[in-house]
Amino acid sequence: MLSDRASRNLLKIGFFEEMKTPFDQLQAKVPAFINPDSGTAEQVLPLLEEDSRLEVYALEPVALATKIEEAVRCNVARVIVSGGDGTIALAASKVAQSETELAIVPGGTLNHFSSRLGIPEDTSAAIDLAVSGSTEAVGVGYVNDHLFINTSSVGAYVHFVRTRNQLQSDMGYHSASIIAGLRRLIRFRSSRVILDQIKIRSPLVFVGVEERELSFPHLGQYQDEGREGLHLIAVKSRSRFDTLKIAINAILRGIDPLDKAEKVENNVLDSLQLDFPQKSSKLYVAADGELVKLESPLRYRYARNELAVVTQKSQ
Repeated sequence: MLSDRASRNLLKIGFFEEMKTPFDQLQAKVPAFINPDSGTAEQVLPLLEEDSRLEVYALEPVALATKIEEAVRCNVARVIVSGGDGTIALAASKVAQSETELAIVPGGTLNHFSSRLGIPEDTSAAIDLAVSGSTEAVGVGYVNDHLFINTSSVGAYVHFVRTRNQLQSDMGYHSASIIAGLRRLIRFRSSRVILDQIKIRSPLVFVGVEERELSFPHLGQYQDEGREGLHLIAVKSRSRFDTLKIAINAILRGIDPLDKAEKVENNVLDSLQLDFPQKSSKLYVAADGELVKLESPLRYRYARNELAVVTQKSQ
């Protein structure tokens, strides 16, 4: 027999399939979407469902994206989405450049974007903010036509994510991450990259939305009052030993000394292009913790004020 939770989910999916414009009938209720496979969905879903201000839809990512598109077409003023960075990025790609506002209830294993916006970790407080909070326009990144809200990378991190995904079902997220990290260290290798027509050899190219911290232990995190744009960090190394030295120095001294020593490309840019002479025409790219296969060259661009999102900072 289906559980009560599964039955509710099927009813809601059926509701969407049968009604051509279901959002027109919501009136005062705010549509709230949750990915049932996200990291903390089991804890978050009951709190969403018991809130009379919300109409809750628990949907797999593909169906979730389709229904958010439908909400945008119906000119819904605001949608609430619960999930991790990958789910939020998927929702953002459907809401960007529209009149629909995006509100977030953190619900993933990692919630970097919601943390950047100052959204409470407490689910009840996050729901209250999502329903009644005000918005601000924030920037996002694009790689080719794929939107990302937090980070994108190519090289070692892509291999790390693929290994972690293979292991995760057997040992859980955190254990899989540790094992995947150790495997990547053992098999670390550099590739030839053409960065805006400049040839370098690098095991990892990192692109973050907005300027990032350059010193350990906050390396890679959002920088308060940082510059707008895409923060490019590309390690320059020709061997595993060279890469290990750079990694140790980054932990001990931060990125700035490595930048001055020309061991790292470190810039905040509006756009950049990456070519991979040794790769096939398509390659895997990490974007907000998910892997997507894109055509090379990779064309990155920063889009200012692309997304209207509810934030704690705007209160």
